[in-house]
Amino acid sequence: MASFVIHHIAGEAFLNNLEREGVLLSDVAKKQFLLGNLIVDSSRIKKQIPDNLSIEEQKAFKKKMRAETQEEKRSTHFRDKEDYKLSIQAPNVSSFIEKYQDFVSKDYTALGYLYHLYVDKMFFHDLFNDTFECLDKDGIETKYIADLVSMRVKKSGEVYPVGEFWSHDSNVSIYHDYTVMNKLLLEQYGTCFNLEKLLENVDLDFVNPGIEEVDYQNIISVISKTATFIQESYQVEDSSLNVFDKSRVESFISEVSLGFISTYSALLPVNRSSKEYKKC
Repeated sequence: MASFVIHHIAGEAFLNNLEREGVLLSDVAKKQFLLGNLIVDSSRIKKQIPDNLSIEEQKAFKKKMRAETQEEKRSTHFRDKEDYKLSIQAPNVSSFIEKYQDFVSKDYTALGYLYHLYVDKMFFHDLFNDTFECLDKDGIETKYIADLVSMRVKKSGEVYPVGEFWSHDSNVSIYHDYTVMNKLLLEQYGTCFNLEKLLENVDLDFVNPGIEEVDYQNIISVISKTATFIQESYQVEDSSLNVFDKSRVESFISEVSLGFISTYSALLPVNRSSKEYKKC
């Protein structure tokens, strides 16, 4: 999935593109959209590792938490039940629309939720597919997690064991590139992220219209995490991408924000009274 930082940058790009089209939203509506865009990655699962665990017990605890988190994301990210066997499990955006279409057309937090799912879907379908292949024991491409043995990076042709590729501790890990991607996109787009402004009157501005899959009360934690990730991203010194292609990463935000407007124009607010464009 896309990172907290990428989701927020993509959210700001969407709002900017709306204003370019003359669709002017109030500051509260923009805030509601941005918070709805972030709340999707909140979690009800408590992930703090208990004290006094051995190294092996810590590993087991982390593995259990990862499994529980993935199970939760099947609900929050509207993944199809039959997709649990797949290596890459993208959101089914249509399922969210079918369930909450009335909310999306009236509530900006629900519109933000929909946008988050769309961004993740395109991140998986476009960026992942353009970047690497999942291989079985015979080096044949596979879509099933049970058969997954290694990963081939398309830009280099290098093949890595799946455990090494998805490890947080590996030099060739995809997570290294996630951090660098945050930095590159912040340098390219900047951000208007304002922790104090987003937290101001959050209980009044961010009210759940009836979305069952997440707890809107978790938004303060999500905003704080996003602020931390943005600060950490600016401090990253390494700008090299081991897995992803830089030009592909740099085009993603524009593609996804404009693609959402084109695909879901019927669900978007209409107020074309001005063509004035404001970056923030």
